[in-house]
Amino acid sequence: MSDTTRVVIPYESMDPLAIGATDDESKKHRDTLELDVPTANLVADVRPDEPAAVADATAAAHDALASPVDGPTFAELLAGAGSVAVIIDNQFRPTPSSKLLPAVFDAVEAAGVGDVRVCCANGKVFPMSESDTEQKVGPQNLARMEANGWSFHQNDPQNVDAYTFVGVSSGGTPVWLLNEVASADLKITIGQAQANHWGAGGGGKLILPGVVSDETIESNHCAFVTSPQTHYGAYCGPMRSDIDEVASMCGLDCTMNVILDTHGRVVDVVFGSHPEAHQEAIRRFNAIYAYDSFVPEHGQVDIAICGVFAPTDHLFFHTGWGCMSADLVVKDGGTIIYTSPSPGVSTAIGDFPGLALMDLMKPYMPPTPENYQRVLRDIHAREIQMWAGCIWVPIYEVMTRKHLSIVTLEENLEMATDIGLDATTSLDEAFAAAMDRHGADAKVAVLPFARYQLPRNAVRMTGADAHVFAYSGHS
Repeated sequence: MSDTTRVVIPYESMDPLAIGATDDESKKHRDTLELDVPTANLVADVRPDEPAAVADATAAAHDALASPVDGPTFAELLAGAGSVAVIIDNQFRPTPSSKLLPAVFDAVEAAGVGDVRVCCANGKVFPMSESDTEQKVGPQNLARMEANGWSFHQNDPQNVDAYTFVGVSSGGTPVWLLNEVASADLKITIGQAQANHWGAGGGGKLILPGVVSDETIESNHCAFVTSPQTHYGAYCGPMRSDIDEVASMCGLDCTMNVILDTHGRVVDVVFGSHPEAHQEAIRRFNAIYAYDSFVPEHGQVDIAICGVFAPTDHLFFHTGWGCMSADLVVKDGGTIIYTSPSPGVSTAIGDFPGLALMDLMKPYMPPTPENYQRVLRDIHAREIQMWAGCIWVPIYEVMTRKHLSIVTLEENLEMATDIGLDATTSLDEAFAAAMDRHGADAKVAVLPFARYQLPRNAVRMTGADAHVFAYSGHS
């Protein structure tokens, strides 16, 4: 028998609200899958060297507000403000807002600012329920808001009267901003900095798509999601650049961005002016999770095995972003094995199965270059809503060039079959099929935390970096 290496793949799931609302590890479902990979075939098993978590996220937030990486302290910004918009992310993001808001509220009270609007950046996603809000904001913070007469708002993208027109970005995006944010003297966003297939999350992304109108969201997403230069690491790519420009147009003053490790723990809090503080947060994220690419030495691999870690949610729609990261190191014609339990989620508006919203690609199956042209035409005709298409369309595009095999719970298999997705409950079965497909000499890479991980040579923080990475996707 040939030598093998046993690899351990995280196979996790958790309601992201629980990540930020509790330190009780018993509420966090953590499982692993194990696989024996022929040692001769294994090119890389990429594991980040994660720093220790901060001892106290609230204390770290206090320190960050007083020690900006760029620009004035938060107290200095508050000195001239009569009103403040504090923009937090929604129930599908694991940012521990309940632990960060006390530091912001302390500073606001110390400055004597009486008009405070806490706004949920839910974009076109349905608003948080009362229970969601209690977990996200925290009971003590909500009581403090009520005692001070501070208001709470959520994005309402279909209500044209809820927005103020700001202008048109250089990329052609018309901008309507939520009234409560538009009229505030000082604007701060609180979010999670991470790499993603739009370039990066956090910072100005809480403005667009967070608190802008339907027209603004769809214009940006329709124009830039499918660009070959919108990819993991492309901070200066067209989509992220438009987002940050729009945030500047909207008067975003400063951002607080946390970096969460693969257990959902805060390892860093970065505060400062927009967009500089968010750029620094992404640099720090990349220092942990970007890896030296094995492609220059070994070439793109035939098979990538991707894991899912708890902070990425109950739905494949959210866990599956790593398909676009794995795409960067897997050759066309190769296989991405994506392990994601995806047990689904119950919400105030109903229950969502684990593959919810992935069924939006069903009319375009099988994934072929010809059918991808149909997708592009329907995006242009606005027949595809890109608030959801911004995720399933990039996954679909990868599937036109690579085989996606999903390892998931048995309850998802019927829906996967109905959509036309290749799914199984067995990692061994998926790997054996991939080896049969690619042969005994297939090169294999393991990306245990695929949604966070990206090859370092894909990182483009400024326009000067544009030559660094020639992306072959979206052909």
